[in-house]
Amino acid sequence: MKKWLLDPKMYIEFGIATLLYVANIVLTLLFPYFTEHKAYYDSTAYIVVLTAAYLLYVITVHISRKKSASDIAVLTYAFFALWEVSYKTGLVKNDLLIPSPEGLFHVFVEKPAEIGSDILGSLSLLFWGFLLAIVLGTMLGLLAGWIQRIREVLLPLSNVITLIPPLMFSAYLIMIFSTFRQAAIAVIFFAVFWPTFQGMVVRVGQIDKSIIEAARTMGVGTVGMLFKVIFPYCLPGIIKSISKSLRGAFMCLSGAEMLGMNLGIGYFIEKYKSFADYRCVLAGIITVGVITTVIDLVVNRIEKTVIKWEG
Repeated sequence: MKKWLLDPKMYIEFGIATLLYVANIVLTLLFPYFTEHKAYYDSTAYIVVLTAAYLLYVITVHISRKKSASDIAVLTYAFFALWEVSYKTGLVKNDLLIPSPEGLFHVFVEKPAEIGSDILGSLSLLFWGFLLAIVLGTMLGLLAGWIQRIREVLLPLSNVITLIPPLMFSAYLIMIFSTFRQAAIAVIFFAVFWPTFQGMVVRVGQIDKSIIEAARTMGVGTVGMLFKVIFPYCLPGIIKSISKSLRGAFMCLSGAEMLGMNLGIGYFIEKYKSFADYRCVLAGIITVGVITTVIDLVVNRIEKTVIKWEG
């Protein structure tokens, strides 16, 4: 039980965060709207979000014991309290662009099947575009890093292409590929492939020369050198780069989904923007933030587990 006890000074911050959480619940349940034009929405989803965030905060602060966890919780709950008060007292005049917190989170109750299918659609695009880019970029970078002639041809080309935002290729890719899905995957592919290729070339160039000479002395051929010596040596760097590469893919994901597809969180946002339903637009943005954060945390955890000897 001792590990769950906080430093006495931290209990003040913990108490403030807890008080703000309770204040948000009270504001939501007990205070009425004082303006007639504000629409009422079921507050269940919003309360679930507030409570889930509080439980996550409690677990985090007791495990990590970082004061920053309390700072984040205080700022978050203070923001929600200000939002709720501003809305219920009528300070927010445009309830079309700025919905109530209850109304925003109620979208997840209204449209769970649609949001769920769009999440799966986005993850499918991300998976195929990212996987192809990582595999092909790593293999080509391995060859270019080892074979000077290939490197001298492809590296200058990649330096030019990486300066062009991947979404600028979208209009052309739509004409090349037979479906919008293929074009979207291609956009994500371009966002990840060339940076992966360049990173691999750099890693191969940084390998200790004594390792290469020792392998040659043992009679290791070109194929064995590439896949039994150089690739294992570069593998920790490849794993470390995955998190950064994912961020590049995330930046293009929603844009790629707006090319004309009928599935994905980007499509969800674009569709409801055309209907001027900004509750759904904001819900889509929140969904993207949650998904990308979870994936990033999982990738970082895998990275620390797989290459923990480098820590």
